[in-house]
Amino acid sequence: MALYIYLKADNHQPKKNLLFFEKETTLKLVRILPYFSIILGVFFLLVVAWPMISYQLLVRSKEQTKIITPVPQQAVAQARGFVSPQEKKDPSASKILSAQDKVKDPQFASQVDLELIENWFPSAPLPRTESSKITHYNLSIPQLKIENAIVTIGGQEIKETLIHYPGTALPGEYGNTVIFGHSVLPIFNDPKDYKAIFSLLPTLEKGNKIYLYFDGIEYVYQVEDYFEVQPEEIRVLEQRFNEQTLSLITCVPPGTYKKRGVVKARLLGI
Repeated sequence: MALYIYLKADNHQPKKNLLFFEKETTLKLVRILPYFSIILGVFFLLVVAWPMISYQLLVRSKEQTKIITPVPQQAVAQARGFVSPQEKKDPSASKILSAQDKVKDPQFASQVDLELIENWFPSAPLPRTESSKITHYNLSIPQLKIENAIVTIGGQEIKETLIHYPGTALPGEYGNTVIFGHSVLPIFNDPKDYKAIFSLLPTLEKGNKIYLYFDGIEYVYQVEDYFEVQPEEIRVLEQRFNEQTLSLITCVPPGTYKKRGVVKARLLGI
């Protein structure tokens, strides 16, 4: 006579195995978490640092010879006809000159308001803007995907538009048309945001086209050069009335305000 013995399976055993597996998985995740955090931290550091590194390695910055002279920059500007002698007595000029000292002093550099164009080149007092029916015009740069950006003539604050520097030539005129615009780290570049619109300005190449639409006329400029200057070097604002040029200026390296990056272009035609 055969005997059969039936053993009832323990219903709780699978749950114990499952719980053991979950514990093992959790322990593994805890062990790799520090490594993951380190990798993530290094990634974010590279995201922030790479634009600065690539800027130094890839952007073709051209050093220009500085003018060695015991004559103050203010006097040089007056002699070249950019700043009139009367403006030296203007009370606002002394405020601008004091702003220059702040730019040079690291302790106060962070307090300089770069929303005001007078602080971009502190040693150059703002010329008076002549009244005109035309207060705005447009700028387009296909290579930077900038389309019909608004340029305010004689504006003081760079917040919601680009700024045409007071006293410089209007588009199409003989002289140097100077336009200021903000920049940030290239990864945050936005051609529609005026606080970041010129972030990729240093990447423009010789031969690229810039279009200005002024008073119903389209002016085409061609990029010739890119260079950098210190905030006290105001020669980039000079007016030479035997040529028709355009200067686009922003703070560099992108995301900082240590220097001024200048794209120089020349009028090709209408």
